[in-house]
Amino acid sequence: MTNESRELPNGQNVVSVAPIKVFDESMYPRFAEPIPNVTVTVGKDALLACVVDNLRGFKVAWVRMDTQTILSIHHNIITQNPRISLSYNDHRSWYLHIKNVEEVDRGWYMCQVNTDPMRFRKGYLQVV
Repeated sequence: MTNESRELPNGQNVVSVAPIKVFDESMYPRFAEPIPNVTVTVGKDALLACVVDNLRGFKVAWVRMDTQTILSIHHNIITQNPRISLSYNDHRSWYLHIKNVEEVDRGWYMCQVNTDPMRFRKGYLQVV
């Protein structure tokens, strides 16, 4: 709590009390490692990995950055692209699978956590 005091014209003091927001970094999710850039040959499958510690009740989403397309939110696939799938384990590792990679899949992919402010990591998919 913080106290702020000011004097009124009649000489009386008024004290206001405001709560202090305590930010404890250990209470929030953190990325355990960067998302590695991946190079895949056309027609092969790609796997992007996102590892998050201390996720608790927050949710992970995968986003295609150049088109701002939401691919997945937590356990749910959002995109209509049938080549995209998701797997995860231990509420810590989140994997974006892209089957039969095409040249149009090349670009940045973001793994984000719905904290405030949002936390994210990104990895690049190179298609050759």
